Amino acid sequence: MENIHPILSCKKAQDFEKILLQNDVEKSYQAMTDVGENIAKMLWQEFALTIGDSPKILILSGTGHNGGDAILTVKYLCAKLNNPQITLAISSENKLKENTKRAILELKNSAKIFELLPNEIEKILNQKFDLILDGILGMSYTPPLREETAILIEKANSISAKLRVAIDIPSGASTTPSNVIFKADATYATGICKDVLFEDFNREFVGRIRYVDIGFFDSKNDFSEEKNFIVSPKIFNKLKTLRPAISDKRTFGHLFVIAGSQTYPGAVLLTVKSALRSGVGLVSAFVPESLAPMFASAEPSAIWTGCPEDENGAIALESLGMIRARLNSATAILAGCGMTQSAETKVLLAEVLKLAPDVPIVLDADAITQDLAKTISTRNAPVLLTPHEGEILRLAPDASDESLIEVCKKYNCTITLKSSATRICNGQIIVRQTRGCPALARAGSGDILAGLCGGLMANKSLQFENRALQCGVIASQWLGIASELIASERGEVALATSDIINYLYRIFQLDF
Repeated sequence: MENIHPILSCKKAQDFEKILLQNDVEKSYQAMTDVGENIAKMLWQEFALTIGDSPKILILSGTGHNGGDAILTVKYLCAKLNNPQITLAISSENKLKENTKRAILELKNSAKIFELLPNEIEKILNQKFDLILDGILGMSYTPPLREETAILIEKANSISAKLRVAIDIPSGASTTPSNVIFKADATYATGICKDVLFEDFNREFVGRIRYVDIGFFDSKNDFSEEKNFIVSPKIFNKLKTLRPAISDKRTFGHLFVIAGSQTYPGAVLLTVKSALRSGVGLVSAFVPESLAPMFASAEPSAIWTGCPEDENGAIALESLGMIRARLNSATAILAGCGMTQSAETKVLLAEVLKLAPDVPIVLDADAITQDLAKTISTRNAPVLLTPHEGEILRLAPDASDESLIEVCKKYNCTITLKSSATRICNGQIIVRQTRGCPALARAGSGDILAGLCGGLMANKSLQFENRALQCGVIASQWLGIASELIASERGEVALATSDIINYLYRIFQLDF
């Protein structure tokens, strides 16, 4: 699938790189250059506010290409900085690979650097850095650590820094647990994302995972045996193309939203606001009648229909007639956001789903139940569920990969399981979406995601190979990057969930 790339073991990644680069020094250096330039761009985009424009930087470099990647990252970062103070901890020159030496020369042409040997790191233990980059070990590392490397990593972890970045894999991390691993705030997976980053015992050392796509998978390769994938930001290219000149609102689909209650009135408003920004042509929202006037004033771009309410302020079953009368215009249905556990609303949804067997469906929050899941299991149209890790337990014994795959197969659906590393599964593969930040750790972020999923699902102009899977992937990546953008300007603390919606358009200004 285009712009969804396999997550490989370190061994498979090494073998693939050998075939791709053919041990050619120039090809390898071009790859290193691409890595350095892309990490610098991504790092500055997300963390400029954290490190400042005159940062104090420490580079921990090994003798090989991973160290060269770290060095070239700083070289390209220097173009955005004002008199950075750079310290490079690296082995003596006669131990370095040629491309690593070349990277050092390029860095020296861009900035003044202070060099020291790894065993001299004691000299800087009490210093405070804005940025530390770990390029000590790469994917060729196999345990155990050499004693001097273990000491270097332990001392590096004791140095104060605002931001700690690992290049490709945190040094010391492997497929077996270890107590000596570089502790990163963010890891930039370079060229190929390695499975070691997703081992549970490594997660506390990996931090935020950012995939650096430098075109290794641009050519057609057979990865049909792989089950785990990661998303390239280039997936947004499909949304960046010009719309057809001869078109109208119906060209881009009509989303029906059935959601909301007096208990959780804000959820459906967040959902509709984000759906409107997904590119869909029309959004009709069926909400409790007491809320419709207020919502129409807050967001006049949607078609708000007030529905009769049950005794708890949720949508009553008698709303079925008004929904049924308009249902033939829907190109997708989204339900559940802020709905509550109202028995009447659940029956209403089950009836709506029966009336529209060929309409794509997105179910969120309180619409994710075993009864409704059974209703969707025989549908031919795409179905996407968007639970968090608590809600998935209504359908599965746990939130493991194995359970996720089994639930998707059992109910004939795709699931976007929301987390710090969101997993999108269609019962065959799992796509890991790692963009985003703790700015999303707020009530309402899932409602924005559901709105994006629903809008994309309804948009008839988007030709998807696997509609539910790609809608879940694009929507979660979209929300994740929007959260990074707002945090890069305003920090992760002083903002409301609704503020993130105002950053959704910004992905179209980024160069992927």
